[in-house]
Amino acid sequence: MRVLVTGAAGFIGFRIAREAVREGHEVIAIDNLERGDPRKAELLSDIGCKFLRLDVRDLERIAASVGNVDAVIHCAALVSVEESFRRPLVYESVNVGGTVATLELAVRVGARKYIYLSSAAVYGDPVYLPIDESHPTRPKSPYGASKLAGEFFVTAYAKSYGVRTAILRLFNVYGPGQNPEYAGVITRFIEKVKMGRPPVIFGDGEQIRDFVHVADVAKAVLLSLEVNAHENPLVVNIASGRPVSILTLANLIVSLAGLKLKPQHAPPRPGDIRHSYADIERAQEVLGWTPTIGLEEGLRELLDLASHQ
Repeated sequence: MRVLVTGAAGFIGFRIAREAVREGHEVIAIDNLERGDPRKAELLSDIGCKFLRLDVRDLERIAASVGNVDAVIHCAALVSVEESFRRPLVYESVNVGGTVATLELAVRVGARKYIYLSSAAVYGDPVYLPIDESHPTRPKSPYGASKLAGEFFVTAYAKSYGVRTAILRLFNVYGPGQNPEYAGVITRFIEKVKMGRPPVIFGDGEQIRDFVHVADVAKAVLLSLEVNAHENPLVVNIASGRPVSILTLANLIVSLAGLKLKPQHAPPRPGDIRHSYADIERAQEVLGWTPTIGLEEGLRELLDLASHQ
């Protein structure tokens, strides 16, 4: 396919674009590089991607520069829950406006598929666990609200224009290449441990999370390009389905690093969800996808990379 990947110089978008090239797709990659990594843009160009420095909201420039595509994989987004409380209008503009612009592009160019990377943040505080795709959506942060608003637009375009769409609700994605400034808890913990300092936990550490490796996420996205599900949009959770507490995670990282450190605690952060982990049965059944990288394996990889930096 000829595939457009937005946010392609970001953590997840870069991995998806790179794997798409490896699977034989022709990839057009866009990113405005405000938060994306210019080195990733260069790497994508080196492996044959057409990289364009464009803002995801600039529909006319994208349409003029990209031409026809078979599929759009929309990864571009602002992703900090904490920042979204300080800058809700910016999150609405980028996350919602960018989604509408790329949906409109998909309609204009006759794209056969549109893949939207959403977030477990749309669920808010769980009513039950594990969380399946039928769980109520009650986001508790402007970030979560912006991702859910994007889902509504994806659904509207699927119903109104017949675009085949998939909404992938990602849980806690980790792996090599996360932006340190906006990184998840795993990257922050490893940064501390690398310096011989104890990880800092916000709250008591009994929060439950579901971590999935970015390589497994990329596989799920590319599988979703190939599937013609009955539902339109197709909505699936992408996660490990294996809950782990933040305190357990911190202690595991310290142990794998061969250190003896006791995690420190800081006040809880606004918008944090207490417990969250996924039911991934639908992704397994519909996409034929199962995560392959266990948490300990993924942590060892990151610690090894950190030791060589």
